[in-house]
Amino acid sequence: MEEMVGHYHVWFVVLSILIAIAASFASLRMVERLRRAVGWHRWKWIVAGGTMLGGGIWSMHFVAMLAYEMDMTVTYDMVLLTISILSSALASFLAFYIISQKNSNLIRLLIGSFFIGTGIITMHYVGMEAMRMPASIVYDPWIVALSVVIAYSASFVALIVFRAFSDQPSKFSRYSWGAAVVLGVAICGMHYTGMEAATFFHDESKVVATMAIYSETLGYTVTLGILLLIGLFTLLVRFDSKMEHQTEQLQFMDNMYQSIIESANDAVITMAQDGTIYSWNSGAARMFGFNKDKVVGQPLTMIMPDKYRKAHDGGVARYMETKQKRVIGQTVELEGQHESGRIFPIELSLSTTMYREEVFFTGMIRDISERIQNQERIEELVYKDELTKLPNRRMLNEHIGSLLEKVDEKCCIAVLFFDLDRFKQINDVYGHRLGDSVLIEVTKRLQSNVESSPFIARQSGDEFVMVLGDTSSYHAGRLAEQLIETIKAPIAIEELELFITFSIGISLYPEDGQTAEALIKHADTAMYQAKMNGGGHYQFFTTEINDAISRKMMLETGLRKAVEREEIEIYYQPQVDVTTGNVNSFEALVRWNHPELGLIPPLDFIPLAEETKLIIPIGEWILSESCRQFLVWTEQGHSLKHISVNISAVQFQEPDFPQMVVKVIKDTGINPEHLDLELTESVIQNPDIAIPFMHQLKAMGVRLSLDDFGTGYSSLSYLKEFPLDTLKIDKSFTQTVLESEKDQAVVDTIIHMALKLNLNVIAEGVETDGQLQYLLGQKCHQYQGYLYSAPIPKEEIEGLLHKKRGWTIT
Repeated sequence: MEEMVGHYHVWFVVLSILIAIAASFASLRMVERLRRAVGWHRWKWIVAGGTMLGGGIWSMHFVAMLAYEMDMTVTYDMVLLTISILSSALASFLAFYIISQKNSNLIRLLIGSFFIGTGIITMHYVGMEAMRMPASIVYDPWIVALSVVIAYSASFVALIVFRAFSDQPSKFSRYSWGAAVVLGVAICGMHYTGMEAATFFHDESKVVATMAIYSETLGYTVTLGILLLIGLFTLLVRFDSKMEHQTEQLQFMDNMYQSIIESANDAVITMAQDGTIYSWNSGAARMFGFNKDKVVGQPLTMIMPDKYRKAHDGGVARYMETKQKRVIGQTVELEGQHESGRIFPIELSLSTTMYREEVFFTGMIRDISERIQNQERIEELVYKDELTKLPNRRMLNEHIGSLLEKVDEKCCIAVLFFDLDRFKQINDVYGHRLGDSVLIEVTKRLQSNVESSPFIARQSGDEFVMVLGDTSSYHAGRLAEQLIETIKAPIAIEELELFITFSIGISLYPEDGQTAEALIKHADTAMYQAKMNGGGHYQFFTTEINDAISRKMMLETGLRKAVEREEIEIYYQPQVDVTTGNVNSFEALVRWNHPELGLIPPLDFIPLAEETKLIIPIGEWILSESCRQFLVWTEQGHSLKHISVNISAVQFQEPDFPQMVVKVIKDTGINPEHLDLELTESVIQNPDIAIPFMHQLKAMGVRLSLDDFGTGYSSLSYLKEFPLDTLKIDKSFTQTVLESEKDQAVVDTIIHMALKLNLNVIAEGVETDGQLQYLLGQKCHQYQGYLYSAPIPKEEIEGLLHKKRGWTIT
């Protein structure tokens, strides 16, 4: 037989290789999908992948056969052709089935590669046998064996590559084309090696089968079909990948939303349009106490208090009929009902969703019990007193304001302003904790001893305010008396028995004020007057009291700036020798020249200065200025013995009073012997402080006088224990000395006692010659009074220093 020599058509060879690579790439894409698939989707991709790979191998085989050109007609036997196709498909199906298993170990891969390789070999050589042509084929056994080895090796490599891509799909994007080229070349290598094993000999006895397909027709048909199939499957993979990605995204979003809903502290409840509960999250179970299996399918009204159920049913019906979104999309505050029956406040946000023409309502529900409690707590802090739980000042003003808006001028409203007398002493002695207990007990008594339960507020500290609506002045006064008696009862706290009294001021609407501020202010003013009158009683507001208090407040305000504005002035009253009529000393007397009220006498502002302790800086200034003025007179050549300056009890009780005197003496340069400090009996009532201070002053050389002697709680022990230099007879005795024998006796006694104790004696308030003659007869040393001169400014003193008036005893 004559050997037939053929040759390969280059473009068809290249086409066969490209088909193998494309089929391999498409198969790899399907491997990626296969590994992700579950259930019947897994078998879908096994069939698709097997079809893709098997068809690709088979089509590559016949395209490669088409590439081998011989000068003869070649047809194919249909039966054998079908067997070859099934062998290729079966081998590919087996490959995909093996890699779809999760436990694809090495032994399983080797066994699988054997069957796959056998299928490929069968496909190739059965396909060769299916050829019908006037030639015989003789195979070289060694090359056939090599093709078999290549088939098995390529099958094993394919399984390894497929498994690697299925186990690590992330590598697909980086290595997919490279792996497809390797796999496609390996498949083509097996085919072309098998072709090399075949030698064709011309044999006329071989005839073309009548029931056969021509090779050219089959080759072109297979090429076109497999390319369309590869394209179709590639599009299918991309479409499925996109759909799967979207599905995964939707699944992820659904899982995420479900996770958020389940982990939310708020309740998320979905209700069908028939009013039954459709979904119920964990937050709802915690909030309402019902487990999911108990409520799903049950009416939503089971978690609603009775008072909301009718409105709920009506609202759902109205929405279904008119689609009126009254509360949809809004946040409303309602109440929910716990499984235990407990009612609690909630906040509801409602939305709707359409599904298959059915409306579903979804509610986001939040338990706002804590927020409501906090709001109530804030309101309590804003409107309630923390200690007594009574309304505070803010609520008091709003309450009075609301009363005034509702009443006319014919109606009477009374405001009673309470203040505990000497409550500061309780805090100072027993501490604020016990003081707080007293305030709580007082609150209880105020609340329990009033029949009509009026509005009671704590203004501040130990101040309380009671408001009576639609009352009368008589009823307000009777109630004040009743409360004063109630408070007088002893209070037993911590084994202590405390006695408390009230001072109460009362103002009335409309005559005492038209606003809450005015009524409270005027009641406070009346209370202050009650306290000034000794406390323990009540006082109605009057314009006279208001004028007095207003004047006092104006004086206090002005007094704080009086020194720096140079409104404080010092007047001087001469102290005259009774015998010679010579002025030998002066008493410094303070005056306040108010810019609006004019000259204000000491009795009007000195007590206020002592109360506010402004007397301390004012007194130091008076002492300093008086000493400087005394030095001016002595430097002018006037013979004066001393300057007398009054010392307040508040000044004298200051711990550094002696040091202040030392400082003034040093700053002014006055000789201490020329300084006479006048002390009242109230100054020296505390001997423990007075005696050491007086001895310190005497040690400096300062003179000490006892002013207004005989008017206070005088004690002869003062004259024995205190280092005094002068006694001053109060003007109340001097001015009546000629009319009253008793006053004569007092004056005589004081003078004779002072003479016996070797003390200087000065009579104050001398206004007539008869009074002066009497003092001269009793051997009084000095006098001062209007008879000689009233207190005058320093500018008028020069003329007095040259004035001399003497008397002789008649």
